[in-house]
Amino acid sequence: MKFRTALAASILFASPATAQSDEEFDPAKVNVVDAINCAIDTSEYMGFAITLGDEDGGYRKRGWIKQESGNSFLSQYRLPAPIDIAGHQTSTIVFGSSGVLAVLDIADPTELAKQEKIENVIPGSAKFLGEREILKTVEKDPDNGWTITTRVTRNLSTVSSHPGKTLLGCSYVRDVKLPGEK
Repeated sequence: MKFRTALAASILFASPATAQSDEEFDPAKVNVVDAINCAIDTSEYMGFAITLGDEDGGYRKRGWIKQESGNSFLSQYRLPAPIDIAGHQTSTIVFGSSGVLAVLDIADPTELAKQEKIENVIPGSAKFLGEREILKTVEKDPDNGWTITTRVTRNLSTVSSHPGKTLLGCSYVRDVKLPGEK
């Protein structure tokens, strides 16, 4: 698993498809609102997200305050100033395994789901979980046979660790399959 993760990271940052222009990528220039709104590409998101844990240049440099999320799958931060996401203001964001979401003061996400055109995949439940696909690409590297699938989705959910709140954001996934792997 560690080998696969390292391999995927090397592909992510070395792939011609992710090469930046003449200018070097600067994760400090990534706007979290753009990341939440699916307005950056997967490589930019991953470069941005990976630097947040850096002691000398991560979330502290941005003025964010790390908070307890009450959920072992979410890293939570308080922003120095509120941001506007889908017409709602918040100063709290969370990062999951593949994306960043705004924590909104919305107890019932029904209207927001209509606005965002996201359906609940578990209807009839008190929980809301849904996504809308923004982008999906599948590339095959002709030199080594790797298949690289990139997927960006707009996500909307409620979680028990954040009662009375709705999470809205974006997920950025790049999956690398080796030849012969299913």
